[in-house]
Amino acid sequence: MIKAVLFDMNGVIIDDLLIHAIAFNEVLLPYGIGISHKDYLNDYAGRTDRDGFEDMEKKFALKLPIGDLLVRKGRAYVNLFPEHKKSFPGVVDLVKKLSTIFVLALTSSASKSEIELTINEFKIDSYFKVIVSADDVKHGKPNPEPYQKTISLLGFKPDECVVIEDAKDGIMSAKAAGSFCIAITTTHNRDVLTKADIVVDSFYEIFEAIGKINKDLT
Repeated sequence: MIKAVLFDMNGVIIDDLLIHAIAFNEVLLPYGIGISHKDYLNDYAGRTDRDGFEDMEKKFALKLPIGDLLVRKGRAYVNLFPEHKKSFPGVVDLVKKLSTIFVLALTSSASKSEIELTINEFKIDSYFKVIVSADDVKHGKPNPEPYQKTISLLGFKPDECVVIEDAKDGIMSAKAAGSFCIAITTTHNRDVLTKADIVVDSFYEIFEAIGKINKDLT
């Protein structure tokens, strides 16, 4: 029986992947690196900023000041947030509805400061019992560590948890941690999300999807 619902944040609670792509380009411009929005979605969505910068070091054969880039990228995100922030239709209501039945957690590849900015903006900070950020783990998604840590802090078994994700790396992380996973097509088409247990096109379908998982468990 499902007892907890674990939310990813970027591409699930907040539609901010464009903010991340712009922020990455701002801080990488002095090094002659530019990435398209499409490339950001395909290569970096769902991963930590550190993993992204380390990948670019290898891809472009450059030595980058990653610590400095992380700080500057975080500042760029904060500056871009007021103009570009938006949640997905139905997700805030879903969080509130699910919180009356399940324990909720947030497991994100974003920094702690970016998470706090988002959940405070949408006034959902009080609904999450556990929050795990990129700052709290050594290995980001697709490694299972982020979801393993969240599940451990919640005190549940992996198969008592369902994860809501939008990206392939997040799905891989959730499944490797032993949890169920519902993927939503906010970022990628269904053909990218095939490893999830259930794929939905709207947040209004998620409550029913969790019910289906519970029914299959009985």
